[in-house]
This record gives sequence, C-alpha cells and structure tokens, in this order.
Amino acid sequence: MVAKNLKKSDGVQVLPDGIVLVDYGPMRMFISASENGKPLIQLAEEGAQQAIRVLEDLAKYLPVIKRKSFELEIEEMYPDVVRRMIESTQKMEEPDLTPLAAVAGTSSDVVADFIFGRGGTKIIVDNGGDIAIRLKEGEVATVGVKTEIDAKEPMYLISIDSTMGIGGIATSGLGGRSFTKGIASAATVLSENASLADAAATVIGNFTQIEDPNIMRSLAEKIYPDTDIAGEWVTVKVGKLSQEKIEEALKRGLSKTYSIHQKGLIYGALIALQGKVVWTESMETLLKKL
Repeated sequence: MVAKNLKKSDGVQVLPDGIVLVDYGPMRMFISASENGKPLIQLAEEGAQQAIRVLEDLAKYLPVIKRKSFELEIEEMYPDVVRRMIESTQKMEEPDLTPLAAVAGTSSDVVADFIFGRGGTKIIVDNGGDIAIRLKEGEVATVGVKTEIDAKEPMYLISIDSTMGIGGIATSGLGGRSFTKGIASAATVLSENASLADAAATVIGNFTQIEDPNIMRSLAEKIYPDTDIAGEWVTVKVGKLSQEKIEEALKRGLSKTYSIHQKGLIYGALIALQGKVVWTESMETLLKKL
C-alpha cells in the first residue's frame, strides 16, 4: 500500500493544517513535515505508513520488550525500534525498567528519522507528548510544556534550534498513558533524541516517590493484568500534600535528574507537583513562562 492510498479508515488522516494524524490501535501520533515553511504532506503520509509498520513490529516483539532491559542483549534480528528501546533503557541503569519505558519516544524517533532521511528541513513527530524533532540549519521548533499532563494549555514554551543538539522532548507523570511509581504531575526531559528523553522521564517521574497517607497505590497488574511491570506498586491518586512533602518529592526527582545529566544522557529537565515547579540550571535560558 502506498502513501497516497492511505485514507482516514486506514487510521491516517490529513488535518486542515497539513499535519498528519495516525490514529491506529494504541498509537495516536501527529506528524509534521515541512521545508522552509512549506508543508510536505505526502512525506508526512509516508511517515504515517512507517509509524504503522513500527507498531506492527512492536506487536511481534511484545514478549521481548516486556522483559527487564538489563536481561536483554541487543540482537541484530530485532527491528530498529526494539534495538533503540533496549539501548536507551539500559543506559538508565535502573533494574526495574523494561524497553517499554521508552516505547513512545523511540517510535517518534524512528518515524522522524525515516522522514528526515527523505527530505524536509523541519520534522516534528508527537506521539502522545513524546516528541522527536529534526531540524536543519535556520529552523526553529517551539514546544509547549505542561505542568499537569492533562492540562489543556502549556505553562511554558521552549524554542529549539538546529544548533542545540536537542532532538527529543518527553514527559512522564501521574495521569499519563503509562504507569508511574512517583507522584510528579509532570517530569519533562530534553535529550538528543526522544528515546533517551522518554526513558529518562520515566525514571525521573518514578523517583518522585514518597510516603504519605494521601497517596494511593496499587499493584500494576491489578489495574492492567497484561502489564510489563507486574509486582510493582504504581501511583493511582495523590491527594493534597504538605509543602514539605512536595519539596521532598521534587528534591528526589531533581537529584536523579542531575545524576542522569552528569552521564551526558539528557540536556535537562523540569519537574512539577501540585503547583510547584523545579528545573535544572540548563533549562533556565530555554523556558519562557506564558
């Protein structure tokens, strides 16, 4: 099936602004491709076709990507998306991670690289808030950052240009599509690619875990029996917390952020919880409050 034959019924739709939406199975991905401001819709549609192939590859290798990353070898037979997921999550050096901790960001990367290799000066692939960005010289991408995952509007804007070496932004936290062990309402990470950003955001979000009577937790498999983290306690709901507890959680998350940053794996991060926001010094010049 070629890109021009993709229709809305195939899970692919061209939106009025030239962005292509892939709404296929669990994937809801927005693809934007342009060259010097001119939309490249056919190229974005080809990216959509690639996104569907990526999803099919993931389905075939589900037994592999549900295992702990540290147990896995990166095999040549694995599809590109699976190899990248394993590599990024292994770099976090956390024993409880599975490759699925980086699935959304890695899928964005694979699609963005596929498109960028075929043309365009600005490619943005947004897979549920895990965003891959590819820019050529002179291009700038502006991304909104929310301090609550389900917020309608962002609180900050970040402008990224081709000189920064930032190719991925990912957010994890309570209320997102995946489970979290922590209580952050958002942990947003910038990195050289979306795969690393996604893995790091998952880890940082998890590290905001504290104990408090107003925090409800459950075993992951009781919420979703087919989870990749069976036996792990995940956060279900967070009630009102004292400022002391909020600061404790944010401090834990920020400490882990600096640890990952010092390894050269991420550019920086922002963490939010119940109206309080902290970030690494590297983010100071990037964040513009709305």
